[in-house]
Amino acid sequence: MSPMNNRLLVPRKTPGLLDLVPGAAAAYSLRSLSNSYAGPVVTVRRSSDDAEDSFTASEVSDGTLAAFCGAGDGFVKQWWDQSSNARHASQTTAGYQPKIVSSGVVITEEGKPAVEFDGTDDRLEVPSSTSAFNFMHNAQASSFFVARFGTSSSPGANYVVFYNGGGSTGQTGVSVFYGDSSPSFNDSFAYSVTKGVSGTLVLSSSVDNILPGFAQSLCTAIADCSAAIAGDRLSHYINGAEFADDNTATAPPSSGNASEDFCIGAFHNGATYASFMLGTMQEIIIYPSDLTEQRELIEGLIAWEYSV
Repeated sequence: MSPMNNRLLVPRKTPGLLDLVPGAAAAYSLRSLSNSYAGPVVTVRRSSDDAEDSFTASEVSDGTLAAFCGAGDGFVKQWWDQSSNARHASQTTAGYQPKIVSSGVVITEEGKPAVEFDGTDDRLEVPSSTSAFNFMHNAQASSFFVARFGTSSSPGANYVVFYNGGGSTGQTGVSVFYGDSSPSFNDSFAYSVTKGVSGTLVLSSSVDNILPGFAQSLCTAIADCSAAIAGDRLSHYINGAEFADDNTATAPPSSGNASEDFCIGAFHNGATYASFMLGTMQEIIIYPSDLTEQRELIEGLIAWEYSV
C-alpha cells in the first residue's frame, strides 16, 4: 500500500471573505467571514424575560437562536466585529435595539438572516470610536454593505446606513445613506464627508435612480478624500454596476477625529438622532484603503452569498 493510502484526508475549509481580502477596519455580518473567527456574530436579548445570549453564525441559522427566543422576539444588543479590531456595534437601551427574531422566527432576506431596523429609533454604535474610523474622512476608504430600504418601492424618506459626523454643519466625519425624500434625492445613494469648518464639504455625492427602495441591494463606495481632483474622490457601485458620481467638492480633508462615534442606522449630533434606518441590513464591511483592484472579488463573494 502506498504512503498516500495511509493518509487521512481532511477536506479544507473554503476561505472566507476576510481570509481572501484581509485588513478590514470593521466587519459586521450574520455569517462567518473568516475561518479564523470562531466567536459570536450577535448578542441577542429576548422579549419574554430580557435574558441575553451570544450566538455564532451557525447558531443564528440552525435554529439555536430561534429556540432561545421561543415564541417571542429577539433584539440585537451587540453586532460583533469579525475583524481583529474588536469594534463591536452595540446598543444597551432595549427600546433602541434592532430586531433579529420576530414571533419566534429569525428575520431573513432572500432566505438569509437579517437585522431589522424600525425607522423610529433603532441604532447600534461603536463606543469611543471617534478616532477609529478617521481614515474614512481624511484618506482612503472602501465600504461594502447589503441592505433593504423601506417597506415600499418609494419610501419617501432618508435612511442612514452609517454615520460618524459627516453632513452636518461644523462636524467632521462621513455620512452614507439612502435618499428618497425629495426631487433632489430620488432612490439615491448618497455619500458625504465634512471637515468641521462651517460644514465645509470634502466630498459630496448623490446619484439618483440607482438604489430602489424595498429591494435588497449590494452597495459599494470607494472614496479618496485626499485626491486632488474632485471627480476622482468617489466611485459608486450598486450590485456590481458602476455609476458616475456628481462630486464637486475640492476642500482638503481634516486629519482630526470624527465628531461622533460610528453609528449604524442613524444620523446623530450629540444627543439628537434622526434619519433612522427602516429596513434590514445583513452585512457591512469597511476597509481603510482603496480596494479598486479587489472590488470585483469582494462583490462577487458577497453577491454569491446574498443573491444580489
